Amino acid sequence: MGGTGTSRLHFAVLGRLRASRDGRELNLGSPQQRAVAAVLILRHGRAVSRDDLVSALWDAPPRRPETVVRTYVWRLRNVLEPDHAPDEPWQVLRSVPGGYSLRLAEGTLDRELFEQQVAEARIRGAAGDTAGARRLFDTALAMWPEQALAGIPGPFAEAERSRLEERRLDVVEARLEAMVDLGECAEAVTELTALAEIHPLREGLHHLLMQALHRTGRQGEALAAYRRAHRLLARELGIEPNARLQQLHADILDRSAPSVRQPEVVSRRERAPRQIPYTVADFTGRAEETERIRNTLSQRPTQALPVVLVTGMGGVGKTSLVIHSVRSVLAAYPDGQLYVDLRGADGTPADPGTVLASFLRALGERDSYIPTELDERAALYRSRLAQQRVLIVLDNAADMDQVTPLLPGAPTCAVVVTSRGGLATLPVSLRIVLDALPSAEALRLFTRLIGAARVEAEPHTAHRILNACGGLPLAVRIIGSRLAARPEWSLADLAERLADEQHRLSELTVDTVTVASSFALGYGQLDDLTRQALRLLALPAHGVYDLRTASAVLDMPTETARTLLERLVGVGLLESPALERYRCHDLVRLFARRLGLETDSQQLRRAALGRLLDLYLVDAAESYRVIRPGHTVAQTALPVVPGGPRFDSVTEVLAWSASSLDDILMLLAQTAATHTDRAATLLLMLDAVLMNAHLWHQVIPVATLVADAAAHTDDRRSEGRARYILGGALAQVGRVSEAESQVTRALQSSCDGDDDVRAMALNVRALVVSHRDPAPAVRLFREAAALAGRRGNRSLEALVLGNTVQTRLRSEGIDEQTVAESERQVELYRQLGDRQGEALSNYRHGQVLVRQGLPDDAIAVYQHALELLAEGERDFVRAGTLIRLSEAYTQANRLEPAVRCAEEGLRLTRAVRHEHLEALSLRALGDALAAMERTEEAAALWQKALAILRHIDFLSDAATVEKRLALGSPTTP
Repeated sequence: MGGTGTSRLHFAVLGRLRASRDGRELNLGSPQQRAVAAVLILRHGRAVSRDDLVSALWDAPPRRPETVVRTYVWRLRNVLEPDHAPDEPWQVLRSVPGGYSLRLAEGTLDRELFEQQVAEARIRGAAGDTAGARRLFDTALAMWPEQALAGIPGPFAEAERSRLEERRLDVVEARLEAMVDLGECAEAVTELTALAEIHPLREGLHHLLMQALHRTGRQGEALAAYRRAHRLLARELGIEPNARLQQLHADILDRSAPSVRQPEVVSRRERAPRQIPYTVADFTGRAEETERIRNTLSQRPTQALPVVLVTGMGGVGKTSLVIHSVRSVLAAYPDGQLYVDLRGADGTPADPGTVLASFLRALGERDSYIPTELDERAALYRSRLAQQRVLIVLDNAADMDQVTPLLPGAPTCAVVVTSRGGLATLPVSLRIVLDALPSAEALRLFTRLIGAARVEAEPHTAHRILNACGGLPLAVRIIGSRLAARPEWSLADLAERLADEQHRLSELTVDTVTVASSFALGYGQLDDLTRQALRLLALPAHGVYDLRTASAVLDMPTETARTLLERLVGVGLLESPALERYRCHDLVRLFARRLGLETDSQQLRRAALGRLLDLYLVDAAESYRVIRPGHTVAQTALPVVPGGPRFDSVTEVLAWSASSLDDILMLLAQTAATHTDRAATLLLMLDAVLMNAHLWHQVIPVATLVADAAAHTDDRRSEGRARYILGGALAQVGRVSEAESQVTRALQSSCDGDDDVRAMALNVRALVVSHRDPAPAVRLFREAAALAGRRGNRSLEALVLGNTVQTRLRSEGIDEQTVAESERQVELYRQLGDRQGEALSNYRHGQVLVRQGLPDDAIAVYQHALELLAEGERDFVRAGTLIRLSEAYTQANRLEPAVRCAEEGLRLTRAVRHEHLEALSLRALGDALAAMERTEEAAALWQKALAILRHIDFLSDAATVEKRLALGSPTTP
């Protein structure tokens, strides 16, 4: 979405960073805040972690940089959505786990419009419409008035400026090439002369300048331009001009002074092998990888042989990248280029001795002189390459036994190897692990294949198709080729076919080329045990593993599992993005899952998913124990899982949940109907983590699935647990009436022996009731506290007592029993060593002190509560404490700190999307401003608070705000 309501946002990065709404420019703030905007805009649609933002802004970050980043994001949100309703989620700049994501509508970023114009220009040029291409290049470059991201600080902006400038120069060259082709050579010469001076190492500019000079009859100047380029490249890089420049030079000499040529040099070059295959005309993306390969191969000879290794799964584009990259450095290897497909992935790898014989023939060796033994051939091969500058490309290598004999000994040569496996022992100068294409590059490739007009006609459908392809270049090319061959097809027709996972791989086929056959090559090399491992690993929806979770799915020791996982990485069917981390691409997962349905029993498949549920259940129970020490629900009978975790701190639990919770929720949705009992128990054990991270929005649909599945099978225990979680989640996000319905059903479903869950459900029921009538809520709370006390569940008892106190605070007054309950909840948490619980209890006890007319005592208690919470820990509790601290400061007539605390509390409540606390922070800020006699500002804030409270049905709090508005000042706290 590009804006709110009918307004439309536009962004520009090709020059000064700008944002506008309906034609009116927006103020993006300070340079550092604009740098945050630049990162989010250029990565729109993709999640950007806070750590990435910190790295993007500073080489040496300030103290607590995450807090600074949050502030910038909060300010940007208010700039981009000034009319944002408090009860609605942010639409443009959204929070995602660990960071943020900026969503832009199609056609609202000038860089995308630029790329669309360029893609259409290239299509026109390929079709012979050079004049049309030139006009579109002009239109595209007109969007680029000055240096990209001018004035934006930080490492990210600096790197992006360089990258974008390279892109601009590519398009400038294309435009000038079109001008030369159209005969506009005199005009082109002027521009090319200046550009060649500014960018002397861009050989394409020298080539175009020589062409333009030659076509205007200025052969002498064209030859002089070549000599300048030759001297400069030799001096700066130690290389010869590339093959295109050399050929153009020879052609000009042929037409002007044939006698200048040296026949012996020409004949030597004609004899040298030139085996590099053609590059695809529509190669797209991979700019960084291309540059790294070229830089490595362009370096002057050193003591060590330059070796480039490119690895990745089948279909990811390793060969295309290498061929595209080496094309521009061929002139650096004038003695020849050798190429071989070693067929390492298809089960019939090429024999290295046979390859050596072929290479030796290409280097001019007679058959009769080629030895029969492998070692002797390798020695002769190294001798022939001594003192030579030859580039060797070893494509699709199987293993080191195949590669080692083909490595030359001379450091003047260079080798590029591609392989699905890692070839871990190969000594390399550069190792590139190729991943799927980023979404923007996949879209550019797709656009080049089918034309910009069809993509522009169905932009959202195009993204659906590319999501189904998973960024795999082979898949994108297959789908693009099918659509290009069927111009009458709509994108929507094909998108619907690809949406069906069972038939997606069948659709990824054109002629004899299929994505599945690429995976089958690796699969065919595996033994039965490793094949079964892949099929089982493809079962869970998430497809990402560490060694422990993979071992659970496979039901084998970690060392055995590691061997199988590395074997799968070796044939390109798994990726290993980090040590002992493994990832299964979506299309490989579909391939292996289809094989599993044909090969493995349902019992085997269900057991694998059950073991993974058991592992996560043990982990979640351990997280519960750490976050809520003394809570007896964590003592539920658990499965035995080897190597379970032992978390030593809440910080470790939060790190675990940040990395695992998305996977767990996907697994729960997948297994709700088949493993209902374990799924419900796992949901229950996630309660503490969910409360700590306030991730209720994400759990609601999953809990609904589990609860309905339990109801369908009349599993009352599981239904009670799932509906408790569902009711609590709905209450936390303000859907009070729905929450009451679900928690009532939870109490009806709860079984004997599940008293903890019953007490927890009573607590949630009381919370829901408290918003409309505190008196019955207090009775329910006290019933829940008594049940928790009989269970010996001191953690739950403390929690419920705190809620009792909170509810009494919202009623007309507090009594001695409430004060005693407040003091007991603090003491219980202190005895349990529950730091977070103690912080929450101090938050409540501070309110009691305020109500007793002791604001200075309350301020000290609130400050202690904040000290108990680490930065970024339970932000919604921190936000609530800041709000109450603001109220205490206001009561003590310390108004400046009151305003600061309320503003910080408002920022945090919006970050965690807690509507009730957001309303309270607005109320507290209004109170402080009213005490400063800034009554109009205060009234506006109270009105916003009232709207939120009415929307979420918090009627008692709404009534207190109505009194403020009626009186024009705060009521007595």
